[in-house]
Amino acid sequence: METLIKLSLITHIAAGTIALLTGLIPMLAKKGSRLHNRAGLLYVYCMIAVAASAVLLCVFQPFKLFRLFLAGIAVFSFYLSFTGWRATKQKKTGPAFGDRVLTFVTLAVSIGMIGFGGWLLSQSFSVVSVLFTFFGVLTMTFAVQDVRLIGKTPEAQHWFFQHFTRMGGSYISAFTAFVVVNIGRIAGDHVPAWLGLAGWIAPSLIGGMLIGRTVRYYKIKFSTPKKVAVAV
Repeated sequence: METLIKLSLITHIAAGTIALLTGLIPMLAKKGSRLHNRAGLLYVYCMIAVAASAVLLCVFQPFKLFRLFLAGIAVFSFYLSFTGWRATKQKKTGPAFGDRVLTFVTLAVSIGMIGFGGWLLSQSFSVVSVLFTFFGVLTMTFAVQDVRLIGKTPEAQHWFFQHFTRMGGSYISAFTAFVVVNIGRIAGDHVPAWLGLAGWIAPSLIGGMLIGRTVRYYKIKFSTPKKVAVAV
């Protein structure tokens, strides 16, 4: 058991570090290029390893609320990255059977997070209870979006926007978890409350603004008619 825990921890740290580094490449590389595609796929594989190792660490180590919460965040980050990657394979067909199963599993996880967070809040108010509820609702929001797409033909550019918004959201979530876990090691044992709160909020605010700006840019680009050269 101890060996399994050590291997899971090593896998979690290694995969998380590689994901944070390689996740930057698709953002900067030319869209659709070999570098963009391969780095993005490596990022997805790393997020699968991060989520799986986080769940194993949560199951086989002594129970801690924060550890359980981080496992939920890992599942959330994985779901965003995986559905973002799968969007490029579903340009015309929509979600396959495996995608639907994953969606409903994630939906169940989100319900569990919300329910557990609500139960914690009923016992006493705490930051962890609020975070459980908040990220549970956030996870449910994305899962419900995918449930609504089942059996429907996706819109022409739906896959494009889902791809980069979810991959970007996954990176923000993974980066936030990295900051929160390591902020104590960087700033010392006595971390000010405002700094811990900033660790949760700042990545989402900055990343959300960048994603929103990118969405607006491409919507304008796609809605602008292309000029056709006329031979004289």
